[in-house]
Amino acid sequence: MLAEAEAAIVKRVEAILAPFEVNIAPFPGESDQQPKPGRKGMILIGYKRSRFRITSMQPVTCEVIAEFELSLQLRDLRTHRGAYPLLDAVRYAVTGLIPLKGPLSKCYPVQEGFIKTDDGIWYYTLVVAVAMMQIEGQKQPYTAADVDYLERDPSEGVRPYAPVDENGNPIPIQLRTTIRRSRADDLSDNVIDREFTITEDEQ
Repeated sequence: MLAEAEAAIVKRVEAILAPFEVNIAPFPGESDQQPKPGRKGMILIGYKRSRFRITSMQPVTCEVIAEFELSLQLRDLRTHRGAYPLLDAVRYAVTGLIPLKGPLSKCYPVQEGFIKTDDGIWYYTLVVAVAMMQIEGQKQPYTAADVDYLERDPSEGVRPYAPVDENGNPIPIQLRTTIRRSRADDLSDNVIDREFTITEDEQ
């Protein structure tokens, strides 16, 4: 799920920052070549770390706060103020992004700042976080977000998941939830006791 979330962030930033003439790519691996910067520089995007919080033991469920770092390497800046429009655009691109389909929150920025200048290149960093779930027995609870959603401007408010039938007609979204039984007398625990289905109203 980390690789898919990273790819979604890269795709969204690419779409929003096209006018800025910067190259955008994942952080290179050991065997990868360093990508060439664009006329104004480049932005490297990669997974940084995760923090975990247990929310349930039956089954074991962890909230995973995954953080991704966006490293901005900019050139031809006369002063530090030259980076502000690009920083604003990057923050705009990732704030509220839902990078995957599944049980997760929207992306939100947690840290941003200037790092250094070196040989005419100005270095900045932005860290963005998203809360996901790690659930016992589920290897991959997520699927990729639709490309057209990732490439749209955030102001359009397009939902990342809008199921349609074979004719392209929208299908109401259903949410299913269950209540699991705790141990009582001689009854077994951790079995579904009740199940509810909530269906979205058709507009």
